[in-house]
Amino acid sequence: MYAAQYRMRCKDGSYKWILDRGMVVSRSDAGKPLRMIGTHTDISAHKQAEEKLQLAASVFTHALEGIMITDAQGLIIDVNQAFSRITGYERDEVLDRNPHLLSSGRQSKEFYAAMWRDLQENGCWYGEVWNRRKSGEVYAHLQNISAVRDAQGQTRQYVSLFSDNTALKAHQQQLQHLAHFDALTDLPNRLLLADRLHQGMVQAQRRGQVLALAFVDLDGFKLINDSHGHEAGDHLLMTVATRMKQALREGDTLARLGGDEFVAVMFDLADEAACEPMLHRLLAAVARPAQFGGHKLQVSGSLGVTFYPQAQELDADQLLRQADQAMYQAKLAGKNRYQFFGVE
Repeated sequence: MYAAQYRMRCKDGSYKWILDRGMVVSRSDAGKPLRMIGTHTDISAHKQAEEKLQLAASVFTHALEGIMITDAQGLIIDVNQAFSRITGYERDEVLDRNPHLLSSGRQSKEFYAAMWRDLQENGCWYGEVWNRRKSGEVYAHLQNISAVRDAQGQTRQYVSLFSDNTALKAHQQQLQHLAHFDALTDLPNRLLLADRLHQGMVQAQRRGQVLALAFVDLDGFKLINDSHGHEAGDHLLMTVATRMKQALREGDTLARLGGDEFVAVMFDLADEAACEPMLHRLLAAVARPAQFGGHKLQVSGSLGVTFYPQAQELDADQLLRQADQAMYQAKLAGKNRYQFFGVE
């Protein structure tokens, strides 16, 4: 008896897989085969199905994306190697368990309810999920879940594919930070200042309080750069920025416009006079010497101050221009002082 599989070329040039089976049905007295019977069966469809299964198994095993398969009740019945690499859980640790073991707690019950509603109604769901590795580390991943249904339309399994995009999220956050914060001092930049100033002006109107805006320019900073170099200048800018931020209250904003120009926004003041203690602290913070490479670096500050709201309605750009003009008046008056807009 024998069985063999091979490809056979047909008359039209195509190939088919053949299962060839046969057996001896008659032998001589000496045991020599005299007669045989056999069958040739076309197993091309079976071979194609087998190849698809092998391909699917290979994809499942070697995919870079994590793959998790659950039954209709949501219990895990299989995972691939990438799942273990991403989550830290080995296969035997998660079988017959609910994927909730990966939950980070960052998504609400409503989030998961909406997910399951989409799966039941549409048969698929795609989105970003924050989960927790076995180590306890929280990570972000993009997840695609599909329902596997039988011929009657009943869900038999769910297949989830996901990829770890924590590094991408971190890069996006870094770009977002760079777009809104000054690279040298890490203070809000002009873009973020505009947003906070707009919000503060709306809040001042709504609460019936006063907003003060101080335009700060460092007196003598160019001489520091020219005498000691840009590295010394950068050190002084970072030092002064830190001190000025500490001179303000929590909730106020200090931004760097560029060069040696800063803007301080003081929110929720009872009246205009309420900002003066902070203005004195800002001047003192700027005037304190800083040490760099054995040198004492010292500048002073000229502050121009304006307030919101005013009798005439104005926008954030107009408010900044008023403070800028008042700052130049402070310089003309001798520097190291503050000057209110509209006051000679």
